Parts: sequence; C-alpha cells; structure tokens
Amino acid sequence: MKKIFLIALLLSTPLYAQLAWRIISTPMPYPVYGGQVVYDLASQSSKVYILGGYSELLQREVDWIQEYDVAALENPWRIVGNMLQIRKNFVADVWKNSIMFYGGIVDASSDKYTMEGWNFKTASQPPIVFDRNANFGRALSTGHIVGDKLYVIGGDSLNVSGSSAFPYIVEYNLTTKQTEFTIPFPSASNKPRQHMTFIIADNIYIFGGVFNGVKRTIKKFNIPQRSFSDLTEKLNEARAGGAAVYNPISRKGFIIGGYNETNSALSSVEEVVVGTNNALSITQSTPLNYARTNLMAVNYQGTVIVLGGKDASGKVVPFVEISENKTDVGYDGKIYTEFQLQQNYPNPFNPETVISYQIASAGYVSLKIYNSLGQEVATIVNEYQLPGVYNEMFSAEGKQFPSGVYYYSLRSGNYSSTKKMILIK
Repeated sequence: MKKIFLIALLLSTPLYAQLAWRIISTPMPYPVYGGQVVYDLASQSSKVYILGGYSELLQREVDWIQEYDVAALENPWRIVGNMLQIRKNFVADVWKNSIMFYGGIVDASSDKYTMEGWNFKTASQPPIVFDRNANFGRALSTGHIVGDKLYVIGGDSLNVSGSSAFPYIVEYNLTTKQTEFTIPFPSASNKPRQHMTFIIADNIYIFGGVFNGVKRTIKKFNIPQRSFSDLTEKLNEARAGGAAVYNPISRKGFIIGGYNETNSALSSVEEVVVGTNNALSITQSTPLNYARTNLMAVNYQGTVIVLGGKDASGKVVPFVEISENKTDVGYDGKIYTEFQLQQNYPNPFNPETVISYQIASAGYVSLKIYNSLGQEVATIVNEYQLPGVYNEMFSAEGKQFPSGVYYYSLRSGNYSSTKKMILIK
C-alpha cells in the first residue's frame, strides 16, 4: 500500500483563519485552577486528564485525577484516581504510558521533592513515587518531556536553605534518574516563574512570566545544543500564569490567558508562527469567552481545549472552551463541507486499486480493509488529517489476499462509510 496523491499544498493557509471558541454544554463538575491537563496525542484516545489544582467547592487544593471524555455524549466527567501528594501550580507531561508530574507541592503535602508517575493505560492502579530530587521541589515552574529527557524551567524553590544552588533550567534523564545538565540564573533567590512554554522542533520557546514585573519577553532553549538565548520578538502584551499550546498540524502556537499588572485575568490569545528563517510572527487571535488565569490548556487532535482557571474576581471558571473554525479550510485553501467515500477504481482489480475520499473537518481518519467474513486484513490510513481530497492505493499482492469480495471502511469523527470491492487474480 502506498499514498499516490494528496491535495495538500499551501501550508501557509491558516488553519485557524477564522478561529472561534465554543463553550461545551457540560461544564466541569469539579472545576479547579492551578492544575495540569494532559493528553497523549499518540494514543488517539478521546480522554483528557486533569490533575490537582485548587477547588473552590472544597476551598482547598486537591489530589484529584479527573478524566474528561471529549467524545462522550453523556457523563463525560469522572474522578479516576488520586495523586500521592496534593499539588497546585506544578508540571505534568506524558512519558511512555504514564503521566509524570512533579512540584507545586502545598503546605499540606508531606513530601515536596517527589516526581510521581501514573499509568493511564492501567488507570485502576494508583500513582507511584518515581524519584526524589531537589530540582523537583519548585512551584510555578514549567517543563516538558522530550524522548527520555525532562526539561525543568524556572519557578520558585521550595527549599529556601538550598536556593543558592537552585538552577533555572534542568535536564533530567528519566531512564537513568540522573540530572545531566543545568543552567544557572544570576539571581540566587529570585528567578523567573509562571512562564508559558511550548516545543517546536529542537527548541523550547519560553514566553512572558514574572521577574521584576510581568514580562513580554520571549526566550529560546535549544535542546541539542543546550543553549539559552533571548529573542528580539516580544509578546503583544505582558502576561504570566497563562497557557501555551503548539499545534504541529497547523504549525501554530497559542499563548492563552494569564494576567499582568493591568488585568488580573486575561481573555486575550496570541498566535505564534515560526517562519522559515526562524523569526517569530506574533498576532492577536480570537479572545476566549471567559477571562482566565492559572488556567489549563492542551492540544487535542488539532484543537485547543481550555479548562478551569480563575476569573478577575478570583472565582474558578467551570466552563470548557474548545477552539474550532467557523469553516474548515483545507491544505489547498478550499473549503470542504461534507465527507465522501468514493467507489474504488478500477473495480474489479488485480492487484492494485485506488480508494478516494474527502474529509470535511480535521480529525483522526482510519481507512481499513475487511474480508468477506468481516475480518480486518489491512490498515491503509490511521492518522490525523486536515480537510481535503485524498487518494490511497491498496495493493493485494501476496497469499493473504485471495480472490473474492472485500470491503473498505472509512471512519472520521461521527462519519463512517463502507463500500464493496472485488479482487480477481
């Protein structure tokens, strides 16, 4: 099987040219701010996990692990576990089949220097203490897992007596459980915190944050070179305590919400695009429906989901917003309004045939082949695709494909269609 043709040009066409924020009908039953939201893009699951944070209902920080099933029509929310420590303003990311999280420990917690791991594939099991390290004892930091390396950036040290040795950036090997590299910061006791960060290729981009005031600055940490630099570009407005999300499909990043000296909660969103010369283009995008700081946001199958946070009055925001296009624009700049699965050509065929289909909205697409008994015999497509027309070649060479009737089935979101084809050898 191989792909022979795809209308997929003009990558400069904005995927979010008409970005809108839709409020979902079912708000968070247990809303929090200062928590973490995690989605494993590789799993293609519909489940998003929200960990910890501050609950207005209980008037305290919590150790909850909440599950939000984006695809569920009824009862999409439930609490599926508990962290070992109560955490707020911490860091979480995915490593293999586990969500790893550290820092943000509150006064009620007994161990401030742990990293926990929770296997979301076997969610019935509680988290484990993965390791203890002085560099995990920080709040209001940010961080990312790249391969087997965890990168810890900024924050406030929870170890006052050891603050002089508190590095700004830490490279930690999850396999060996060793700190491999650190970058210090000139001030021993006061370091930038409440950054917003995302990764593009080999670079971690670090936006805003607090250091002698709320900043508009943008910094870059190059992972292979272990180099740290200040960029000339600036955010349109100073902000900290917001969220940064990068969508590799649209090749755009979004800096969402937060606060500054003028506004205690921001609804504004800034769009970031990295050009071919690595220069950043930063423009204002469509604002959220609700101003939020200490919010949570995540890239979910090509969209951005925004949850929780608190508003300008300090109240927790229970409403969930999801980014979407008012119209879906394909790679080729055209607008596609419906899904279609065409009859394969030629049919009957021997040994190759082409299957054509049209995708109307971005999402995960599967195209599979079944024999006359309904048994799956081949997967042609299993990936995230943007709107457009696709043509896939299926080759039935080999003994595993005898002559006879076969079926090919296309699924994307709520759309599914199946057609029959005949192989004659």
